[in-house]
Amino acid sequence: MPESSLARRKASASIPISIMRRQNISREVITFGVIGTIGFLVDGGLLTLLNSFLNLDLLISRLCSFSVAVTVTWYLNRNYTFPDQTGEQALHEWTRYAMLNGLGALLNLAIFFWLIFEFSALAVVPLVPLAIAALVATAFNFLVSKYIAFKAVRM
Repeated sequence: MPESSLARRKASASIPISIMRRQNISREVITFGVIGTIGFLVDGGLLTLLNSFLNLDLLISRLCSFSVAVTVTWYLNRNYTFPDQTGEQALHEWTRYAMLNGLGALLNLAIFFWLIFEFSALAVVPLVPLAIAALVATAFNFLVSKYIAFKAVRM
């Protein structure tokens, strides 16, 4: 009977680990969402400042505001969402993060316009495809941040 006792101990020991993993993922998702909101505010605030108050070209303003927002969210995610997953030079990590978030932005736009063109009624209520695209892109950005951007590349 010692084998069944050992099996029971192993099973009961795995439950807390499973719960801890779920709690950690939940913490990461919530922190990532809060930091994403901060990034949105930085992006929108800087875009407004550059374009509306300093009269810079809209495209230049948007590229600047997006770059600053990506840098802010990288720094915050590096230090608060995924602090145990960093370990290489910051510039390499930032470059990977920025490129992956650029892909996330392209995914967001692609889904938005696909929904508008595929379901023309959504053009009347663009917040619906915007929300759908944002949710998908946020999930994409979370996953690539967790599993690629903040994982040190081993050579």
